[in-house]
Amino acid sequence: MSAMSMPSPPPREPAQNAPAHAEQVPQPASGPAQPQGHYAHPHAPHPQNPYQQAHPYAPYPQARIQYPQYPPVPVPVPVIDAGELRPRARWYWIGGLTIPIGGLTALLVFLSLLLSATEEPEFIAEFRGGDSATFQVEEGQEGYWGLYVEGDANRFACELDTPSGPGYGNDNLDTAPHSYSGTGYDSWRLTAELSTPEPGEYELRCDDVHTGTYGIAALEQTASAEAKLITGVLVLVVLGLASFVFGVVVLVVTLLRRSSHRARLVRERMGQAAGAPQPAPGPQQGPGPRPGAEPAPGAPEAGPVPAAEPQAQDPQAEPAPDGGAPDGTQH
Repeated sequence: MSAMSMPSPPPREPAQNAPAHAEQVPQPASGPAQPQGHYAHPHAPHPQNPYQQAHPYAPYPQARIQYPQYPPVPVPVPVIDAGELRPRARWYWIGGLTIPIGGLTALLVFLSLLLSATEEPEFIAEFRGGDSATFQVEEGQEGYWGLYVEGDANRFACELDTPSGPGYGNDNLDTAPHSYSGTGYDSWRLTAELSTPEPGEYELRCDDVHTGTYGIAALEQTASAEAKLITGVLVLVVLGLASFVFGVVVLVVTLLRRSSHRARLVRERMGQAAGAPQPAPGPQQGPGPRPGAEPAPGAPEAGPVPAAEPQAQDPQAEPAPDGGAPDGTQH
């Protein structure tokens, strides 16, 4: 029995708003009529529910807050306690006090030696020009006595008579073995050594041509005067200069070593601070609630963002021809 051929449907007019390429889509020549709303292509998707509604309780959209990025805060310079520095601060006192104490000590020693060197000798005889003085010489006192003058008096106005006979001129007046002078211009000074080669009685006569005072005293009382003056000057210069140099060196060395120690401690502590854990780079947590904190009353609950819902198909849309999608594109 032969199959009956079904009449083909009449050609449809293209829609007025259909795209131009829709007129070129071929229409099926034969075959049973397909129900409206179905696709002719066997792999076409099933029609979606045109009455499907959106989620009635869509979550509140939460935008991710981006906070500005700030440069890392520099590590502050640590404050070093002065008690931690070495050497201790007392070395400033040691160096500072060495200078005045050393200088004062040198000055006192110099003054004491100066006063001792210029101290007046003990005279056994003292007279003015135009007079004379007699004194006794013991055994072994050769070169023991000296002639001291004060003011304008001098040795050339005197003569010394010995036990052996009178003296003539300056025959018995020798040059002084050392020098001595007082602290003032008119103070006593040593001018000659009296020659006393034998024991006995001696007489010293001085004229009044030159005004002044004459005196007889032992030479040993003023023998160390010159040495004392030299020693005093050396002590003043050497001890004073040494104290100043030592004090300055102690101050400078203490300052440099304490500064170096302070810089080393600052570097060590800044290195320790820089090695501490730093916050990870990226957006930092803002002023919002911390993780685990309860949300404020009335605030929407955060939840996962739902996936986009597939768009519902219009039931009045025309089915796509074979090999095409509903939007007219070819697979």
